[in-house]
Amino acid sequence: MPQIRHVHIKNFRAIKELVWRPRPGLNCLIGSGDSGKSTILDAIEIALSARQSYPFTDADFFKLDTTNPIEIFVTIGALDDELKNIDTYGMYLRGFDDSSGEILDEPQVGLEVVLTLKLTVEEDLDADWLLYSQRTSEDDLGRRLPWKHRELIAPARLGTALNHHLAWGNRSVLNKLSEETFNVSSALADIGRATRETFSNSEVAGVDELLTRVKTIANQLGVPVGDLQAQLDVNSVSLSHGAISLHDDDKTPLRQLGTGSSRLLISGLQKAATTSSILLVDEAEYGLEPYRITRLLNELGSKEQEPEQQVFITTHSPYVLRELQANQLHVLQKISKVEQLFSPSSPGSHQIYSLNEGSVEQSTLRVCAEAFFSRAVIVCEGKTEIGLVRGIDLYNQESGKDSIQAHGAYWANGEGQPLFERATIFRKLGYRTAILKDSDKSAEDIDPTSAAQSIGIAVYEWGNNYATEDALFFGCPERVIPELIQLAVDRKTRETINSNIEYYSDNTFCLDDCLENFDDSMRAALSIAAKKKSWFKDIQPAETVARSIIGPNYDDFSEAFTTPLNELFFWAGATAKGRE
Repeated sequence: MPQIRHVHIKNFRAIKELVWRPRPGLNCLIGSGDSGKSTILDAIEIALSARQSYPFTDADFFKLDTTNPIEIFVTIGALDDELKNIDTYGMYLRGFDDSSGEILDEPQVGLEVVLTLKLTVEEDLDADWLLYSQRTSEDDLGRRLPWKHRELIAPARLGTALNHHLAWGNRSVLNKLSEETFNVSSALADIGRATRETFSNSEVAGVDELLTRVKTIANQLGVPVGDLQAQLDVNSVSLSHGAISLHDDDKTPLRQLGTGSSRLLISGLQKAATTSSILLVDEAEYGLEPYRITRLLNELGSKEQEPEQQVFITTHSPYVLRELQANQLHVLQKISKVEQLFSPSSPGSHQIYSLNEGSVEQSTLRVCAEAFFSRAVIVCEGKTEIGLVRGIDLYNQESGKDSIQAHGAYWANGEGQPLFERATIFRKLGYRTAILKDSDKSAEDIDPTSAAQSIGIAVYEWGNNYATEDALFFGCPERVIPELIQLAVDRKTRETINSNIEYYSDNTFCLDDCLENFDDSMRAALSIAAKKKSWFKDIQPAETVARSIIGPNYDDFSEAFTTPLNELFFWAGATAKGRE
């Protein structure tokens, strides 16, 4: 069944230029708001649809500039024999190199035979759908794909407006399923005739008296009407497509189903009805609970090793991402004007980065799904660092400061050892990426830190070979020590914390000593106890520490503690300082 191998979009809506190589099976397209995800689905649908016209407007041109024509090239592979017929399409058959993504204008041994369709819209808004190859375009030759062959590649689309598919409308999925067995027009005509006949044979109370009055008035005016009858007007009872719809056993129209139920049902009907193997789905999660998202994705082939359909979906749901295989994810990124000027390898306005297969890629997709919807990612070494960043960010919001999320930044869990690999994955997908990490293993991290920085990942750490707990206890003012200890007591019990302190101080002091007679020599034992016994080693407790203790006392923490955070929040576009 035909599948899309290559897409090239120029001057269409928000996209100046974009080149993409989708994969067989499910392709999930994500990106920040208004990045152009739906535009790509629209471009594919319009370029391949079995239609003869489309209502283009000036708004469909990039920046409303109608002097630069819209051009959409879609290259199709896995062609049916009819589409590879030399006599019919010989001048348009091309070769596709799957390993490099290159399209050669002549088929060659070892290359897949493909066809390219080109949609062009000029200033006059007239659209032209033609087959394309360089050799024919140079000779101003042009040929349309015949209607019966357009139907082989025309994609089906599962959008957010669905109810028309549950009735026998002109373009409904039910009409496609039944067009060989159920003549809707004939059935509706028969129903109209039967309705008129039934009314004609019925006695309607009060009509005879009215007919007599009308006849009398007509005779007085010299208008011949003969014997009047009350009949249904032919035009008034003619039924249009859509008048027949599906109902359940309670005779309730299925168009009244909930959004999610309608989506699931129609997705199955479309899969059965379409002659094309290409399906487009807007916002896969729309109207569905998580467990039904899983069912929809399974229906769309998310788990199939040899998928029958090529499916393109968009989503804003981390749940959808967790259900995907890593190589099904594609990230749409806008290219900055600076990059467009100085990076000849990326001349377009947008670029799509694809996630590859691999255990680290798959675990990153599952663990860090929310971060894929941001513009900038802070990969934290673990949950403690995530809680720290979240808590300071919450305190900033309460103090009237910008949240880092307002600037498009979000955090991801590096889970220790995979930290650098996960950060590298995000960076290679086009995200601005930073790392927040301990430095208690700095000797081991020199090489990965340098490698990360060399590809543009910003790395922030405490220094002094500190873990986060070391930085906290050595960097905090003395007056907050009792508050930190009390939070630990609330989590672990007083007996546990006292035992921890005695053990790591070699029984030189206890909990009460720290609370009543504290001196700086106790900081080392407290930091070790907090680290080894996980006093705050989770998102919620670390967030509480940051929000209720660090934030209100931020100005009195040491620079060794605040400098990495200030730099990190500045990188994210916000400020770590809770007050001026």
